[in-house]
Amino acid sequence: MGHISDGTSPTCSTFIHIGHVLRAAAVCPTHLVLCCLSAQQVEVESGVWSVELPCTTTESLDGDVRVEWMDGDKWKVHVYQNGSDCSDEQHESYKGRTKTDENPLKTKDLSLTLMNPTYSDVFTCRVSRDGTVLMMKQVQLEVKGQWFKFDYLYFSRLQ
Repeated sequence: MGHISDGTSPTCSTFIHIGHVLRAAAVCPTHLVLCCLSAQQVEVESGVWSVELPCTTTESLDGDVRVEWMDGDKWKVHVYQNGSDCSDEQHESYKGRTKTDENPLKTKDLSLTLMNPTYSDVFTCRVSRDGTVLMMKQVQLEVKGQWFKFDYLYFSRLQ
């Protein structure tokens, strides 16, 4: 169980994970914490050019907000902060394969377009400010007739 406290108000419970799915959530009046209770399902055929992993909010997200998409292995798929993409933080296997709206905080559309999806996985969109999670959403991507996920770095160490 995660907790948030500003030192003056009561500690607020946030959320817990069971496996890859967020199972419980609580919100307190002094902190904005939004999250889903289960992963949204997106299904595509193998060989499609791209797929959109949906994530939107109704809340205003201003200031120094970080939007981070990760896969089930906690690889950074896409990072957006300070008005731009942070490709230097992106895992090598996702470089050149992702994009978001030009100004996702203004449009409140944090969805991720993933080009050349080749395997099924759980993707997590996490929005934070100063290390505090403001919102978290999971998307279960199912690729029919999929290839398997392959860690080139691990494979090269085996040889």
